[in-house]
Amino acid sequence: MKVVLLEVSHWHFPLYIDALLASGVEIVGLSERDPEIRARYASLFDCPGHLDWRELLKDTAPDAAFAFGRHGEMPVIARTLLDRRIAFAIEKPAGLDAANVADLCQLAKTAGVPVAVPLVQRVGPLQALLDRLINAEGARFASTAWRFNAGPPSRYPLSGNGWMLDPVISGGGCLMNLAVHFVDLALGLLPSPPDRVFAHIDHCLHGAAVEDTALLTLSSEGGGRALIETGYNFPDVPAKREYSFSLTSIEHYVQTHPGGVVIHRPGKPAELVEMNLDSDPMYGQFVERFLADIAAGREPSPGLGDLEPAMRIIDAAYLSARRGQLVSLK
Repeated sequence: MKVVLLEVSHWHFPLYIDALLASGVEIVGLSERDPEIRARYASLFDCPGHLDWRELLKDTAPDAAFAFGRHGEMPVIARTLLDRRIAFAIEKPAGLDAANVADLCQLAKTAGVPVAVPLVQRVGPLQALLDRLINAEGARFASTAWRFNAGPPSRYPLSGNGWMLDPVISGGGCLMNLAVHFVDLALGLLPSPPDRVFAHIDHCLHGAAVEDTALLTLSSEGGGRALIETGYNFPDVPAKREYSFSLTSIEHYVQTHPGGVVIHRPGKPAELVEMNLDSDPMYGQFVERFLADIAAGREPSPGLGDLEPAMRIIDAAYLSARRGQLVSLK
């Protein structure tokens, strides 16, 4: 399989490298604006490096692509790949808002081109555990709370991604960048589709143009709620981030615990389940799954159709934060 890599300065790209090198696919080219980064990865993958992704796609006929890039540029990259009927995986958020994603989703369906999105929590051990509790024990999680604090926004310029601090190009800060994973998880667990969103964002810790703290709630008149907090509030240290959650069902209370999660059930001792909740290794699993799906002719999952509802929540959250009031999804 011949594969191209588009805009490889993206901070998530290093999480793809080991899986790509081990996959056996032929990397036939990559693109990157930054000459130093372009040269380094072209040497690593022993392939041509292009300044412009458009020129790369003109010069090659790949079977698949991994697309990164600036959020504002992602829809153009995706539409070009769709026009050329090239299967691809694209980093979230795949654009600046849900309208961008909905447009790409429809274009992909019309063109019959497989597209995957790394909503990597879906391939992680927590999702597997929750699926088991739901299917084997009838768990129904009516209330969930998620907290994810990543490192400070200064890490983006240091990695060559200073554009992440410009909301015109990135679409926003920690809400746009981090919350989508947990919105996606929450949507898969809520007993009723959410119809209300309330959110607050803040810039006060680092004073960047994008928010460094975000808090949003999803709720439904039919019952159920989710609370999601994200931030660029963790210090620049090897531990990298803080990730915690609590999930409530009538017969189950699942929460983070050192080294994994603990499950509380009425009248039973707590069950400790060891698992690695670090999301970084999940990107390699995503790469393996995407390449296997393309090789087998399967529709890759998750895809744009999974990203779109999460992005609609993100859009509503920004609207709520601007207005300072609840936003209805009806």
